Amino acid sequence: MDFASMTDKERYAMMRKRHAYFSTLVAPYSSIEEFARDKEEWFALIGVDFSAGEKSASIYIQLDYTEYEQYHIVLDANGKPVVSHVIWWQHPVYCCNEVFNIFTQESVDEEDIYTSY
Repeated sequence: MDFASMTDKERYAMMRKRHAYFSTLVAPYSSIEEFARDKEEWFALIGVDFSAGEKSASIYIQLDYTEYEQYHIVLDANGKPVVSHVIWWQHPVYCCNEVFNIFTQESVDEEDIYTSY
């Protein structure tokens, strides 16, 4: 897929597909630690940067030379791991880093990573 020729609508749709995929991956797990233990090597094998802490984890995807997306696994109100609707990404038109809600398509604050799921 040629990222440079994608429209915004296509980009946002792809972000939501990635979010759905990662949500499916994390759904069976009861903790971030458990997910990390099981998937850390798998992410390394497919060339995706994965890092985990006690209360969150991140999935960093380098899409091409200048574009990236970073998804976050956080704990919901019940302490179950979920994928946040908020990502870090490199805006392709303005060439700047942005904290972005992929469902509202709005720039948000970094704190929203932990409350938007």
